[in-house]
This record gives sequence, structure tokens and C-alpha cells, in this order.
Amino acid sequence: MDTLSKGSLEEPSLGEKQVEEEEEREETDEEHEEKETDESQSGDSCAGGQKKTAAWAPCFYSKGGKEVYHYVGQEIVIEEGFDSFAGMIWPAALSLCHYLDTHRDHLSLVDKAVLEIGAGTGLLSIVAALLGAWVTATDLPDVLSNLRVNLSRNTRGRCRNTPQVAPLSWGFDLEHTYPSSIYRYDYVLAADVVYHHDYLDELLATMKHFCQPGTTLIWANKVRFEMDLTFTENFKRAFHTCLLAEDGEMKIFMATGRHEEEAGETETEIRALPCNGEEAMTDEEEESMRELEEREEAEHECGMFVQTQEEKNSSEDEQIVDHREDKGEDETSSNNISNQDSMAEKAMRHNFVPSVIFSLGKEIYHYVGEDIVIYESTEPFGGVMWPAALALCSFLENNKHAVNLEGKTILELGAGTGLVSIVATLLGGVVTATDLPQVLSNLKANVMRNTRGRCRHTPRVAPLSWGFDLEHTYPSSVYRYDYVLAADVVYYHDYLDELLATMKHFCQPGTTLIWANKVRFEMDLTFTENFKRAFHTSLLAEDGEMKIFMATSRQGKVK
Repeated sequence: MDTLSKGSLEEPSLGEKQVEEEEEREETDEEHEEKETDESQSGDSCAGGQKKTAAWAPCFYSKGGKEVYHYVGQEIVIEEGFDSFAGMIWPAALSLCHYLDTHRDHLSLVDKAVLEIGAGTGLLSIVAALLGAWVTATDLPDVLSNLRVNLSRNTRGRCRNTPQVAPLSWGFDLEHTYPSSIYRYDYVLAADVVYHHDYLDELLATMKHFCQPGTTLIWANKVRFEMDLTFTENFKRAFHTCLLAEDGEMKIFMATGRHEEEAGETETEIRALPCNGEEAMTDEEEESMRELEEREEAEHECGMFVQTQEEKNSSEDEQIVDHREDKGEDETSSNNISNQDSMAEKAMRHNFVPSVIFSLGKEIYHYVGEDIVIYESTEPFGGVMWPAALALCSFLENNKHAVNLEGKTILELGAGTGLVSIVATLLGGVVTATDLPQVLSNLKANVMRNTRGRCRHTPRVAPLSWGFDLEHTYPSSVYRYDYVLAADVVYYHDYLDELLATMKHFCQPGTTLIWANKVRFEMDLTFTENFKRAFHTSLLAEDGEMKIFMATSRQGKVK
């Protein structure tokens, strides 16, 4: 890889020209007709250069199209965001993905607990999940929606372990929110997290917090600024380090903590792992660079496709993998990297303002003889489909005689996109779908769209925040249900006690609670034990880590 020259950061006109070219191309793109006006206004504010942009103003710097990659024998489609550094693929992520894919014998991630810091678009977490790891992808809350969508769509049905997404802001006081006694990982991954930002000290503190005894940290980065070198020196002082691979300014480090009780074991472990990945990687990179210069081949012979930034900006049609055009033999890959970082510098001058204008796709399911169209939203957790919801829908449809919902009053907790509530309504239930207020708009749209004119009873949508004092807002004398449904409501959050209290409040004598969940963390098992102590329970169905429980109150039968 070529070293980034300082001159590329002093020519913002490159980024402005690319934005103007994209505006012209957007006028002919049918796929984005509905948002042409907003994007052109946003582009004008970026390309003008002379007009001062308000700190909140939306502004995009690159076309958020599809990127297609091939790792672990799978095709991975990444939707990029329009703004912020987390909205695009950076070179270190590609390098680390390639390294993990080609060094499985030395770095086996199968059934390992893996945390990614600064996951961005999620490519690295996707590859780790495809390699068999239990992955938690983290980043700032503002970019989680796109990260979650990419992760879910590229791993659903392909992985032995379902990856998770969680918010994480780097800092010094993480023991309160992420206590080291609970959040322990085999590997911590980070790619291109060192760039032009003011949180390098916080990043290093975050790495040290999660890199506990027994944890291996793998950090890939491309050196661009002098501060990168300073961070690298601080990184080496903070950890026992080993250089796994190097190609020019691209480096991949392995590190373990400098804990006194682990010092001897740590150093031995590092030496035992091979550090000769440079030769294999260099061969692959040389082949990749030759193909990029020729500009006539769409995929590498090794099956890995990497689309450069210049190819992204040259034409929207070039985002279709098999139909890229030659844009000139005189442009080199170093120009591509310069263009990318020029746009990155331009983004920095706009205060890192996130502005993701993103159109999420629709998922189509078939239950109760109906096509159910679900639109996912950009909301965390409640905006995407989770596997336990699908399992519960199948169970309810295939066990109508054992669990007859016709004419029964039903409450769903944590309805999310609404699929379970829709199926329960189609099965004849009188359904109330609940979730947090911020996700109700998409929930209501999905429920109404898929039940209008098809059901005996019109479903309702209502806000519900789990808690201990629900008698005031939902008095048990009024809010009584035959069934309470819940699917994948136990995941990475801090409200498990409130969830159990909510279940107990609504599961009164005469009510049947059906809870479907996939076990992912130790806390899931703890919740399950507390659940069994709180209710009379029976296991309705089980498939690996997926379980469906039926529960009734321990208060006795209703009179």
C-alpha cells in the first residue's frame, strides 16, 4: 500500500469536485428519486466551500452505495453511510479481514468471545462472526443503526453464533458501565480507529480496560499522521506487543495486557503465535495492486473483491460488481487513497456531524397463509428482526390446537418490528403490541399495513417501558390478558430486572406467558433461572440455544 502524502490533505477541491459530480449523477438514478431534493441540498452545502455550515446541518461526502466483498467463502454486502468516518470502509478493516480469513489455523475464532471497538459499517465483525466467533460489535450510538443492519443481513442464517451490537463510547471510567468481572473477551479487534480525532487517550484507556488477562487484542491501522506514531508508541508501552503483518504504512499488531500475574504467560503466548503473516499478505497485496492498476477485472483470483474509493465515486453504475467500467489507466491506487482521505479531512471540518439518510429494505415472511412485509427501521434493537421472533411465529402457526389464540386478548412485550403481533392477530387474537415510544412509529406502520382488512380484530399499539411501578399506569384490575408474548427481549441491556418485574405484573392468575429467546450470554442463563423461580414453567420447544417457554403465575388460579 502507498504511504499517504501530506499534499492530499491540502487539496479539498478534490472532495468538492466529487460531491458535485455525484449531484449530477443522482439526478438520473431512479433508485434514489425520492430523496434527490434532500441530497442535492446537502451536497450544495458541502461543495460550496464558502458558505459556513451550521453544526447540525446534514452533509454527505460520498455516495452511500453497496460494497461487495468475499471472505470466508461468503459474499458480504455492505451498505455505507453518507457521513462520518464510521460510514465507509477503511483499508485496515480489509487488511485485518484478509488476515483473519487466511490465518485460521493460527488464530481460530471458533466459539471465541470477540469484541470489536469502532466497528463502523461492521465488515470486520461480520467476518469474525462467519469465522465462528461470538461477536459484539460496538461503536457510537449515532452509527449503530447502519452497523446493525449490515451485521444482521450478512450473518443471519450463516453463523453458528448470532452477533450482537452495542453502544460504546471510549473513556476512562468504563468499570461502571462495563465491569471487567462480567465483560470478558477472548479477543478484542480494532481496525483504523486511530485517525484525526481528539479521543486517542480515551481509546487507549478503552483498549486497556477490555484487554484483561487472557484477552488478545488485535489492532490494524494505516499510519497517516504524526499522532498515529505517537499513539503506536503509547500502545507498545501499554501492552506486550507483536507485529503480525506489515505492508508499507499498514500494520497489524497483536497485544496482551501487562498484568503482573500474566506477564510470563502473556509473553510466551505472543511468541508462540506466528508473526510471519507479512510474506503471505504481501503476495496477496501485490496481486491486488496489479489488478487495480489494470482496472479491467471485477474480482481477485482468490475470490476477494475490494472496491476502491475512486471506483465508488466514478459512477453509481460501477457499484454493481460485474459491470465496472475502465476510468483511465493513468489513475493509481494512491490517488484513490488520497481522494478518500481528502474527503475525510473535509468531514473533520464539519465537526464529525453524523447524517445518515438511509432507506432500509423490506423483509417478506409467510405465516398463516399471508405474505407479511416488514420494514426494518434505524432504531437500535427494536428496528430489526431477531431469530426468536421467527421461531415463536412458526410455533404459534404450527400449534394452533395447543395454543389457540382465536378471540383471546394478547399483550406483546418488546414488539420491535411487530412480526409476532401481526401473526398473533392473523391467528384471531385481540392484540396489543408494546415497545418503547421511540420505536412505535415503525411498529404501528408494520402492524397496520399487514393486518388491515385481514383480521377479525384490529390490533392496538401502545408505549410500554418496563419497570417496577406499573400498577399506576397499567392497573392489574383493568389490564388483564389471556396471553403475554415476548421474543428475544433478553439481550444486551441493563433492564433485565425491570423486564422480569413487567412479566410478573402482566402474568396474573389466568394469564399464560410465552417467552422465546436465544441464549447468547451468561446473563441470559441467569435471567432464565430467575424466570423459572418467578413462574410455573414448561419448555414448549427447543432447538439448540433457541428455547420457547410457557409460564403461569405462582399466585394460584383466578377465582
